[in-house]
Amino acid sequence: MQIDRMEQALQAPVMEAVIALTERVETLQNNPEGRIYTAYRAIDQTLTIGYCDNLDAITQQLLDRDFVIQASRRGTRREQRLLLLTLKEIGLETRYSENCFSASADTLAHLNHLGWPLGSLRRSTSSANTRKRFNPGF
Repeated sequence: MQIDRMEQALQAPVMEAVIALTERVETLQNNPEGRIYTAYRAIDQTLTIGYCDNLDAITQQLLDRDFVIQASRRGTRREQRLLLLTLKEIGLETRYSENCFSASADTLAHLNHLGWPLGSLRRSTSSANTRKRFNPGF
């Protein structure tokens, strides 16, 4: 009897996960060129996080604003929106627009944990998160 209640309680979350996965697969199939990306501007250490249907088309627009694409991968606009919502809930402040952030170690660590493409910026997160050992001999 208790197993029946557990099965019933798990049905809704499992169905939500199946629906979300199905939507993602369908979106990727319908738009195989869709990309999520991270671009970086060194002059003010700003990241821009985005989605585009054609990465080649947006690259020049980013370069005009001194941004260089660090990494990209196949993805959906929904992924980008969910990431931006998550970053807002975490408390990260935006710069200039809703998809621009400071390239601080904290921001990079969050993006890394959330699986966002970072490219060479990922190396910054591993060195920023190393802990110093306590040496009682000093």
